[in-house]
Order: sequence, then C-alpha cells, then structure tokens
Amino acid sequence: MRAPNKEASAARTGPKGRSQLLIYMQPNLIRQLELAELAKGKPDYELAELAIAQRLKKHQREIRQATALISRGGKL
Repeated sequence: MRAPNKEASAARTGPKGRSQLLIYMQPNLIRQLELAELAKGKPDYELAELAIAQRLKKHQREIRQATALISRGGKL
C-alpha cells in the first residue's frame, strides 16, 4: 500500500478529521443507508463507519491471519 499524498489528503479531510473514501454500493443499500440516517438522526458516514467497524471486529482473527500471510510474501 502506498503512502497517501499529504497535500491531497489534507484537501479531503472531512468531519471530525475523517478521510475521504470512495466506494461503490448497490442502489438499494444506499437507499437503506439514507433511510437509516433519517431514522437514527445520525449522518450516513457514521452509520457506515459503525457497520464496518463491527464487521472488522467480528472477523479480526481472520484479518490478522491474512495480514500475517501477506507480510510473509504469501498469497491469499
């Protein structure tokens, strides 16, 4: 993974020091996220961030194993 361009990164800093990430999602998921935003009264990026954090925590062991394998030059 390459290091981010500091000038470009500074330009993309968002709410509460967050960095920008472009992802493609299915339209129905985007709509559900927008509805959840209205229902919860929280920004969509916070809801997406929470869901991703929970998913990563749930699969932490597998992620560590894959990271170790990659760092040793292995392939997934």
